Amino acid sequence: MPDQPVRNPAIILVEDEPDILIILHRLMRDLTGGYDIVTVNGGAQALAQIALREVPLVITDYNMPGMNGLQLTDAIKEASPETRVVLITAYATPELEKRAREHRVDHYLPKPFPLDRLEQIVRDVLR
Repeated sequence: MPDQPVRNPAIILVEDEPDILIILHRLMRDLTGGYDIVTVNGGAQALAQIALREVPLVITDYNMPGMNGLQLTDAIKEASPETRVVLITAYATPELEKRAREHRVDHYLPKPFPLDRLEQIVRDVLR
């Protein structure tokens, strides 16, 4: 049986808006050497990646078709409790922030957010 190829750990970006996905990908690529940056447009694809490799960080949108960011966070924490989750949302409310904490989201970022805030979170998580 052949050995599996060795893969770098991955940062997964989950976003259904292609323009935002491109911006996040560029930011992560420039910020994180030694990690594969994997972009997906839904929760099921993110979970498939987590099943295959080490994923220290997932950055996910809240409002997506099929599975929202809180449902995805629940599934991530079940499959990979050490994976950190950053939830970004254009639908920020105090109620959603409270629910995010209840679902074990590690960081909650309302859109639009300063890119340097996301950079700091990523640096802290990957340290």
